[in-house]
Amino acid sequence: MTIPLRPITPTRLQAKGWARVGKPGAHLLRRGAWYPVVRISSSHIVVLDVNRRNVPVDRRFLEIRYHPPERWSIVRCEPREIQRVGRLFPLTYAVCPTCRHRQAFESDVKELTCDRCKKVAALAWDDLS
Repeated sequence: MTIPLRPITPTRLQAKGWARVGKPGAHLLRRGAWYPVVRISSSHIVVLDVNRRNVPVDRRFLEIRYHPPERWSIVRCEPREIQRVGRLFPLTYAVCPTCRHRQAFESDVKELTCDRCKKVAALAWDDLS
């Protein structure tokens, strides 16, 4: 008896929430970018999916929500932070809620279209990073 082989298709796990880092903390994650939560442990460690890799982060450095982001995060940088990145970025930029692309914008904009994924969404002026 032969059992027919079915193709294995990868499945994306349901995110347990979404998290982004705040200003303080020694971490390598980008401010303003929301990452899917893979696991929340009892030892104050949250495991995030960062580019398909599990990255443990101390929960004290994170803002966690239980629904995916719908608006662009707005990040204000200090000049010294820009020097550390090694590239020239505006002092204020937006992070796409879908693909995490960083993008400059005009100060009077209420809605923005992502140059990378073409998602159109409002800017989260009331929730600055």
